[in-house]
Amino acid sequence: MAQVLWRTDGAVTRLTLNRPAALNALGEETAAEFAAAVARVGRERSSVVLLEGAGPAFCAGGDLAFIERNRKRSAAVLAPLMRRFYGSFLSIRGLPQIVIVKVQGAAVGAGLCLALAADLRVAADDAKLSLNFARLGLSPGMAAWPLARAAFGDARARELLATGRIFSGRDLAAWGAGECAAAGEALDARVEELTRRVASGAPESLRVLKAETRLGEDLAPYLAHEARGQARTFRGADLAEGLAAVRERRAPRFGLRERRRI
Repeated sequence: MAQVLWRTDGAVTRLTLNRPAALNALGEETAAEFAAAVARVGRERSSVVLLEGAGPAFCAGGDLAFIERNRKRSAAVLAPLMRRFYGSFLSIRGLPQIVIVKVQGAAVGAGLCLALAADLRVAADDAKLSLNFARLGLSPGMAAWPLARAAFGDARARELLATGRIFSGRDLAAWGAGECAAAGEALDARVEELTRRVASGAPESLRVLKAETRLGEDLAPYLAHEARGQARTFRGADLAEGLAAVRERRAPRFGLRERRRI
């Protein structure tokens, strides 16, 4: 089954993460399919791309199996792998169309970064959002800091990354980083309304606008630093504890395991 789907209907292209049983967690296969889909979508003449997740969640973040599988790799191997992984999903920022993301259920870690990489966001009022890297024992990845700072402002971005706390779609709207609506049909209606409003604009004007809004944005230095940082934290005791806490559905207890030099 394809992990990423897309189709164009007139001015609107729908791009869908399609791993509902895994809450659309992001792994290597998803990354390859997403990058290929984005390359093809970029050649469409649509004005708007609607990014969504199949099933109850937008995206639960990085696939834990992907993290487990790569934990023991050397930093020399892991850093470029992570840099490519980020780039596969952040390629959406290079699309000429306006990108709207629909967020329902969870948008966590890399999943929230993907949502922040879009141009516009509509979230369910009860959506659970988090930049939970520190709670997992990882340094941030996928341009978490510059994307969060652009969406939430400097101080709030620092706090959200430092605490990894959960916030809601209502918070997202209150902070000016998107719109929100009640989950279910009301959310679908709000997303469709925004999509129609944007798609009704002049196509060439929208493409020029999109290009202008990306001027001066260079994520490369952040991504290089993040890749090196995650290559280090992948091999640390904190990530082992964070993964154990997720599996056991408990709060992490960092510092209780014997630490190893990384």
